[in-house]
Amino acid sequence: MRRLRELLDRYYPRLVERLERVGVPRSAPPLLILGVVAATTSVVLALVLSVNGRNGTAQSPLVVEPAAAGRDGTSVMQSDRAQVQSVTMVTRNRWAAGWSDCTTGPSCRYAAVVDRDGARATAPEWPVPYATLQAGTEAIAVAPPPEGTLTGGATLMFRLTYDGPLLSRLRYLLPTSTFQTGEVLSDRIVPGRIVVVNPADSSVRMLETRGTRSPVCDTTGRCWLLGGVGRTDLLWTDDGGRSWKAKALDSHNQLGKLSVSPDGRTVVTAAVTVGEAGELVSAIRISTDRGANWTTVQHPPPSLTAPPLALDDGTAVLLGGRPNDQRPHVYRVRDGVATLTSGYPGDLAGLAGDAALMYGYEVPRRRTTEVAFSTDQGVTWTRFAPR
Repeated sequence: MRRLRELLDRYYPRLVERLERVGVPRSAPPLLILGVVAATTSVVLALVLSVNGRNGTAQSPLVVEPAAAGRDGTSVMQSDRAQVQSVTMVTRNRWAAGWSDCTTGPSCRYAAVVDRDGARATAPEWPVPYATLQAGTEAIAVAPPPEGTLTGGATLMFRLTYDGPLLSRLRYLLPTSTFQTGEVLSDRIVPGRIVVVNPADSSVRMLETRGTRSPVCDTTGRCWLLGGVGRTDLLWTDDGGRSWKAKALDSHNQLGKLSVSPDGRTVVTAAVTVGEAGELVSAIRISTDRGANWTTVQHPPPSLTAPPLALDDGTAVLLGGRPNDQRPHVYRVRDGVATLTSGYPGDLAGLAGDAALMYGYEVPRRRTTEVAFSTDQGVTWTRFAPR
């Protein structure tokens, strides 16, 4: 019995501690604690078997914590009309891509693929688009609740670890006005709201703040948002949301676009207006001292295809052109002036990344199946199908 007690204390310290909190003392017979362990294990196994039974597939089971999985998402990407809807690249070999198939019936189907150092895994089908996010040094895919609120159905997180694919159900926590280092802010999980995802403890919650879109955190710990009703305000916090500072950017609309360099020194904002030709640029501003002073960019492209991309060296990259252009062009902002570059990105619909890796997915005339990336700041581009 003494050796059994030592085994429990060594390998199950948290369980013994929690049992003490509910009235089971540490001095209780070891066999009683083993019974609790066995019962807990039985419940977890039952949940896993139940999930796999609903899938109706003979695949190797995913590690579930637990989560309600849908059908295998491979058929979504293999569809004749499959299209890339989102992509997040951390490195050339670590990325996540969301796919859609809208030709199989009245409802679209969605799936996601995660690549980790050459190993790839496919997330299950989901009724709404996956959000792809960067969590530290890895890319993950989050399946938002179908109801568009964190009070409804499940929210799932799909990631690829060295031990294999991991599908988990995110726990809903009460809304909060603060967040911690390592948590991810996103405006693509609940429409019009900022959501905090904690990959470490598989939780998700609403962020109560004035900001409603374009969250970005730099490497110094400062996080930036855009907010405002009928206007655009730039907001930032250096203490995880405990206090905020703000700057008015545009008093006429709330269609601003934001980009912050990884080191936080270069900040670029773009105010756009909606006209007959689409979203037209009304002003682009750049700051190279963390927002203390601003310069209005001269000669910007009349329209933007994607938000600007701010770089650590005080410059920025713009993807856009004239409204009637067949394809977007790459512009470089230096010393407050935007000039057209010789780089040809193809039919990019987005632009993200940093000076070491720029990327976006292509939207040609037929359908989107490839992602383009550049490792020389837009001079040359490489394409691949993220599936």
